[in-house]
Amino acid sequence: MQKLLLISCLVVMACGCKEKFYADLPSPATGFLIAEGVINIGDKVRTEIRLARTTALDNPDVQFEENARVYIEDQQNDRIELSHADSGKFISPELSLPTGRQYRLRIIANNKEYVSGFTEAKISPAIDSLFWVPKDDGIEIRLMTHDTQNASKYYSWSYIETWQYSTPYFSTIKFDPATITDPILPPIVPRLSSDPPIYTCWMTVPSSSIVIGSTVNLSEDIIYAKPVRFVSASNSNRLVSHYSIIVKQSILPKEGYEYLQRMQKNTELTGSVFDSQPSELRGNITCVSDSSEIVVGFISASSITEKRIFIKREELPQLNINTLYQDCYIDELPYIRDTMIYWFESGSYIPVQPKEVLGRVVAVSYSYNKCVDCRKLGGSNQKPSFWP
Repeated sequence: MQKLLLISCLVVMACGCKEKFYADLPSPATGFLIAEGVINIGDKVRTEIRLARTTALDNPDVQFEENARVYIEDQQNDRIELSHADSGKFISPELSLPTGRQYRLRIIANNKEYVSGFTEAKISPAIDSLFWVPKDDGIEIRLMTHDTQNASKYYSWSYIETWQYSTPYFSTIKFDPATITDPILPPIVPRLSSDPPIYTCWMTVPSSSIVIGSTVNLSEDIIYAKPVRFVSASNSNRLVSHYSIIVKQSILPKEGYEYLQRMQKNTELTGSVFDSQPSELRGNITCVSDSSEIVVGFISASSITEKRIFIKREELPQLNINTLYQDCYIDELPYIRDTMIYWFESGSYIPVQPKEVLGRVVAVSYSYNKCVDCRKLGGSNQKPSFWP
């Protein structure tokens, strides 16, 4: 969502120009403040807010706002401060906020004060079902939900994907760097149970798109088979082994829904001159000391309901699934100390298996580090606590 907010603001500045564009806007030296999150109205739950700053058009990096103080406030003048974590995250203690009140966010950053408008606390119904349907190049995650009180109307969904993958080669040996300075030590030693596992990893990625829906024009407050996420088989390795997605649902006020609609339109423009021109992405946050300052984001208050599913590869139809290891191959080196140091000292290659003749190691198989150490693709070798 931080990337989407930044892209949206940049699109607004660039207005769809195809030539290099220099935005002549009165941007503060620190960039415009971006705030994203939902004040979580639930039983013993935490609220997470993320803050960032806009950057120059030619800077793709997210500039997180770390030096800020963030508070949740209600109309009874109760105030709760959030704690700073990392990457612009500010997290509340475990709370059970009353549902019959209105809430807002107060932010103090860069010697300025910002507040969001008071917003009514919404209650999210349960997600009835989360399921997948086959597509030509992958699967589509869909959900169903409904509100018997006919009060939700405006829905927003975010998700977190996690998937398991393994390298094509399982290494039982490793290079010992101590052999560089101590010629007595063998250059290749067995991997021990205490060594970090490098064969299987799990990748976790948050939402990268805006997913919203409305039932305002329907006779019943029912969301039926809403597409949430298309998972491609050929563009990533998500479906290579075991895939999971958790979808989180919150309810928006009408103004929040319309704000996300504008953002969605701005971030999904094709660039044609016949497209609608980007609209300004002011949300419900203002700078107290300078009301003309642009602040990007919309803060709402809602309970959050969620549902997770797991999908195994053997459950899927026949798909051309990308492993990201198509270019991997294994080769062999003679077991000579100087050769071992030359090939393995930099870490670009990793030994895989020893080759023995009459109980003596005569050669070592090896491959690129990414083909042996799953962490090289960005995943973690720590199994998630929720993983089966």
